[in-house]
Amino acid sequence: MGDTVNSVVEGGLCCGCGTCAGVCPTEAIVMNMTSRIFVPSISLDKCIHCGLCVRSCPGHSVDFSSISTQVFGETPQDLLIGEFQNCYVGYSTNHELRYNSSSGGLATQLLVFALENDIIEGALVTRMKRKNPLQPEAFVARTVEDILSASKSKYSPVAANVALKEIARESGRFAVVGLPCHIHGIRKAEEVSTALKKKITLHIGLLCSHMVTFAGIYNLLRKLKIEKDLVRKINYRGDGWPGSLSVHLDHGHYKRVPLTDSWKGYWSLFSSFFFTPMRCTMCPDQTAELADISLGDAWLPEFRSDRTGRSIVICRTKFGQRLLEKAMQSKVVSLKQVNSGKILQSQKANLKFKKSDLAQRLSLLRMFGKATPRFTPAPHGKISLFSFLRNLFVCFNVYVANKAFFKSLWVNLPFPLFRLYYGIYKSLSFV
Repeated sequence: MGDTVNSVVEGGLCCGCGTCAGVCPTEAIVMNMTSRIFVPSISLDKCIHCGLCVRSCPGHSVDFSSISTQVFGETPQDLLIGEFQNCYVGYSTNHELRYNSSSGGLATQLLVFALENDIIEGALVTRMKRKNPLQPEAFVARTVEDILSASKSKYSPVAANVALKEIARESGRFAVVGLPCHIHGIRKAEEVSTALKKKITLHIGLLCSHMVTFAGIYNLLRKLKIEKDLVRKINYRGDGWPGSLSVHLDHGHYKRVPLTDSWKGYWSLFSSFFFTPMRCTMCPDQTAELADISLGDAWLPEFRSDRTGRSIVICRTKFGQRLLEKAMQSKVVSLKQVNSGKILQSQKANLKFKKSDLAQRLSLLRMFGKATPRFTPAPHGKISLFSFLRNLFVCFNVYVANKAFFKSLWVNLPFPLFRLYYGIYKSLSFV
């Protein structure tokens, strides 16, 4: 790679995480919002060609073996979910927080607990801007109110790691919350900055199958017949589990659409990888394997009727384990230990996408002239007809979603057709 992230962007490997802007010592890099993701722009007048941006960038490469050895003391024994100490299913005991979060409210609850008990002085989190509610902003929360303002999922691109520059300027201990790509970037940034490594004491990773581009969100609003300039507030989750999209407009008007569990659930529009960045299809990490604690929805049959939400929890480090135990002792969270098989059951389709199919998908992309990232260890999986069909489904949908004719078609097709269409991919995932 070159000595700046321009080479990563030009190669189509930028994941928009913002790490480069967060570590740049001269603030020569800003993240610009495009119709798809955030991408870095470098001011040549300020750039000193130190190479920190490209060395910290997770877009072109991630050495999981090396980072795992540094963080956990060994390489992971479980190749599907990474290193772990214990696995749990649980939730926040604060009913209001739990009900208005994405699943069990654990990410928010653990941050509040850590802040109130002087375990951290701040947390890198993301909320939607008040004046531009369709644009996310990362910041360092220092109060309970700030942490609460960042609750719920944001199904949009987030350049969260831009806020690393704020952590670098301050003293104290900090938590960071992010998707697997954000955690990859933070761990790489810690390799080149001992100051960041000392300050960031807690990494909370959020499970992620793939991102939705800004174009996807705008087209969803078009489908709902909502002008994006009229949106005053948007929540992608909340109001119980699995929750709903709620779009607030002027004069108290709002539109609500369920996430799933309905033929009109809006996630069916994105589950087939429409409006997904191609770089997301190259990621080998579903469960945020480099975090201290990983959290996600408990998509398990025994909890389908639970309308308040539960999270699966993968605790990976001793520090994370101590935090969970203290939170349990203080009765702010309720956790039940489970075996790792429950994690695999909860994430079966996504793990097949991220793990079993990745090697063949990367080969397929390279055949069509696409650059692909370097991962250590290299992805591997069985090559089969069904794997090929699944990968073809994914790549075709990512490609076609950017075509003008499809955007018009996408807006006018009824919700149930998307659910039926995703059923094709899901049926292929059973084999």
